[in-house]
Amino acid sequence: MTTQDGNDRLDWEQVRARYAGRPSLASLQGTSRVQVEEVDDDRICLSQRLWRDCVSRDDLDTALALLRDGRLDPRPMAFAEGLRRHYASGPRVETGCTRGPNLTAVIFADLGYLSSP
Repeated sequence: MTTQDGNDRLDWEQVRARYAGRPSLASLQGTSRVQVEEVDDDRICLSQRLWRDCVSRDDLDTALALLRDGRLDPRPMAFAEGLRRHYASGPRVETGCTRGPNLTAVIFADLGYLSSP
Protein backbone atom coordinates (compact mmCIF):
# COMPACT_ATOMS: atom_id res chain seq x y z
CA MET A 1 0.00 0.00 0.00
CA THR A 2 2.90 2.34 -0.81
CA THR A 3 3.14 4.88 -3.60
CA GLN A 4 4.20 3.79 -7.08
CA ASP A 5 7.38 5.89 -7.07
CA GLY A 6 8.97 3.71 -4.38
CA ASN A 7 9.58 6.54 -1.93
CA ASP A 8 8.32 4.52 1.07
CA ARG A 9 5.31 6.73 1.62
CA LEU A 10 1.88 5.27 2.13
CA ASP A 11 -0.54 5.60 -0.77
CA TRP A 12 -2.90 7.81 1.17
CA GLU A 13 -5.81 7.38 -1.22
CA GLN A 14 -5.68 3.62 -0.62
CA VAL A 15 -5.41 4.17 3.13
CA ARG A 16 -8.40 6.52 3.09
CA ALA A 17 -10.42 4.04 1.05
CA ARG A 18 -9.52 1.16 3.39
CA TYR A 19 -10.64 3.04 6.50
CA ALA A 20 -13.54 5.04 5.04
CA GLY A 21 -16.07 2.57 6.46
CA ARG A 22 -14.70 3.15 9.98
CA PRO A 23 -13.78 -0.49 10.70
CA SER A 24 -12.61 -1.79 14.05
CA LEU A 25 -9.03 -3.05 14.27
CA ALA A 26 -7.36 -5.59 16.53
CA SER A 27 -5.57 -4.02 19.47
CA LEU A 28 -1.96 -4.90 20.25
CA GLN A 29 -2.93 -7.25 23.07
CA GLY A 30 -6.09 -8.84 24.33
CA THR A 31 -9.44 -9.05 22.62
CA SER A 32 -10.51 -5.40 22.67
CA ARG A 33 -10.89 -3.57 19.38
CA VAL A 34 -9.81 -0.10 18.28
CA GLN A 35 -12.37 1.85 16.26
CA VAL A 36 -11.37 4.01 13.28
CA GLU A 37 -13.21 7.29 13.86
CA GLU A 38 -12.06 9.34 10.88
CA VAL A 39 -9.49 9.57 8.12
CA ASP A 40 -8.77 12.87 6.44
CA ASP A 41 -5.95 14.28 4.31
CA ASP A 42 -3.54 14.46 7.25
CA ARG A 43 -4.35 11.81 9.85
CA ILE A 44 -6.19 8.73 11.07
CA CYS A 45 -8.14 9.00 14.33
CA LEU A 46 -8.89 5.94 16.44
CA SER A 47 -10.75 5.36 19.69
CA GLN A 48 -11.62 2.91 22.38
CA ARG A 49 -14.16 3.29 25.13
CA LEU A 50 -12.13 5.74 27.26
CA TRP A 51 -9.99 7.63 24.73
CA ARG A 52 -9.62 9.03 21.22
CA ASP A 53 -6.31 9.89 19.55
CA CYS A 54 -4.90 10.50 16.06
CA VAL A 55 -1.78 9.55 14.12
CA SER A 56 -0.54 11.88 11.41
CA ARG A 57 0.23 10.84 7.88
CA ASP A 58 3.80 12.13 8.34
CA ASP A 59 4.29 10.01 11.47
CA LEU A 60 3.06 6.92 9.62
CA ASP A 61 5.44 7.62 6.71
CA THR A 62 8.34 8.09 9.16
CA ALA A 63 7.52 4.78 10.84
CA LEU A 64 7.32 3.03 7.46
CA ALA A 65 10.76 4.35 6.47
CA LEU A 66 12.23 3.16 9.80
CA LEU A 67 10.62 -0.26 9.36
CA ARG A 68 11.86 -0.60 5.79
CA ASP A 69 15.37 0.46 6.85
CA GLY A 70 15.39 -2.37 9.39
CA ARG A 71 15.51 0.02 12.36
CA LEU A 72 12.18 -1.25 13.74
CA ASP A 73 11.22 -4.82 14.56
CA PRO A 74 8.23 -6.16 12.55
CA ARG A 75 6.58 -7.67 15.66
CA PRO A 76 3.85 -5.23 16.81
CA MET A 77 4.85 -4.71 20.46
CA ALA A 78 8.57 -4.52 19.63
CA PHE A 79 7.76 -2.15 16.75
CA ALA A 80 5.80 0.17 19.09
CA GLU A 81 8.61 0.16 21.68
CA GLY A 82 11.22 0.83 19.00
CA LEU A 83 9.17 3.71 17.62
CA ARG A 84 8.73 5.07 21.15
CA ARG A 85 12.54 4.95 21.63
CA HIS A 86 13.00 6.72 18.28
CA TYR A 87 10.75 9.57 19.37
CA ALA A 88 12.38 9.76 22.83
CA SER A 89 15.91 10.03 21.43
CA GLY A 90 15.56 10.94 17.76
CA PRO A 91 15.43 14.22 15.89
CA ARG A 92 12.06 15.22 17.35
CA VAL A 93 12.13 14.32 21.03
CA GLU A 94 8.74 13.65 22.60
CA THR A 95 8.82 13.05 26.33
CA GLY A 96 5.12 13.04 27.14
CA CYS A 97 2.87 10.02 27.19
CA THR A 98 1.55 9.26 23.73
CA ARG A 99 -0.47 6.50 22.13
CA GLY A 100 1.12 7.23 18.74
CA PRO A 101 3.58 4.31 18.62
CA ASN A 102 0.92 1.80 19.70
CA LEU A 103 -1.65 3.18 17.26
CA THR A 104 0.91 3.14 14.45
CA ALA A 105 1.57 -0.53 15.27
CA VAL A 106 -2.19 -1.28 15.21
CA ILE A 107 -2.53 0.41 11.80
CA PHE A 108 0.59 -1.23 10.34
CA ALA A 109 -0.50 -4.67 11.56
CA ASP A 110 -3.87 -4.13 9.87
CA LEU A 111 -2.16 -2.98 6.65
CA GLY A 112 0.03 -6.09 6.67
CA TYR A 113 3.38 -4.45 7.42
CA LEU A 114 3.68 -6.21 10.79
CA SER A 115 2.89 -9.66 12.05
CA SER A 116 -0.59 -10.05 13.54
CA PRO A 117 -0.96 -8.62 17.05
